[in-house]
Amino acid sequence: MTADRRPEEIEIDRLDQQLATAENGDMNALTKAVATYETQLATAHEKGESDRYRGISRAYQEQLITVLDDATQTEGWELVGDFLDAYHPDTADKFPHVTTILQNVTSRYLIRTRLSAGIDSVPVSALTFFRSILDQFEGDGYDFIREALHPYGWGIGHPDHSVADDIHQYASSSLPLVNAILEHAFYADQHSAVELLEELVNDESVQQTLPYRSGKISGPRYLLDAPAGAVSDFDPTVPRYWEWQEELDYEFVLDEGVETQIREIVVEQGVGDELSSDWEIADLTL
Repeated sequence: MTADRRPEEIEIDRLDQQLATAENGDMNALTKAVATYETQLATAHEKGESDRYRGISRAYQEQLITVLDDATQTEGWELVGDFLDAYHPDTADKFPHVTTILQNVTSRYLIRTRLSAGIDSVPVSALTFFRSILDQFEGDGYDFIREALHPYGWGIGHPDHSVADDIHQYASSSLPLVNAILEHAFYADQHSAVELLEELVNDESVQQTLPYRSGKISGPRYLLDAPAGAVSDFDPTVPRYWEWQEELDYEFVLDEGVETQIREIVVEQGVGDELSSDWEIADLTL
């Protein structure tokens, strides 16, 4: 009976109904579904109900991303922009719980737009959203938000927002994250990305050593994993729940000139000593 049910269970039923209605194109229902999802996760977090939090996220994250992404392709960027305004990282001390969902949908829009219409057609607000997350990012406890930042690299070369500057600024404090963002920058524009790579490996702040496996690794060596990842057979899994290479018929082919630049970096940084005489770019994968 309804009277015997917890309020949270009733809200989850409401979320199911809202998503079902939203799948039929009702934007008002979609707005309510996002709000219900945010509220339920916030409540579970505040009560320390970690199992419930994970359960809600696992049950509804992919569906909510899919519905919002489908609606965005129909309605356009303004729809996502409204959600970014409502759940912007600057609106609270901690990231809203729908942040990863908004990152995912924004990343899809960014990649599709870049490949279909060029970087100039990407809304600046999409890129400033990622920058706001970077500005507030502390690392620990935000694994999924960190992962969902990787496609920010697709914004490299935008005339009104310098993704390269943001990557460079963040390199000294989080090379692993920068490495992943840089790999996506290679997918987007390998010429701009290799220029950024050259700047990074010659920056004193990147001339550091990192713990790696049973020993240590230099910052420049770590960053060379970015172009190696782009040429390897590994298929990127970010944004989650989307095989963008297949949908967009995308294939990465390394330009000969860019390969030459990467090889010169390897020599200059003394990385070649650990490689075979006939090494390929993919051999730089960590």
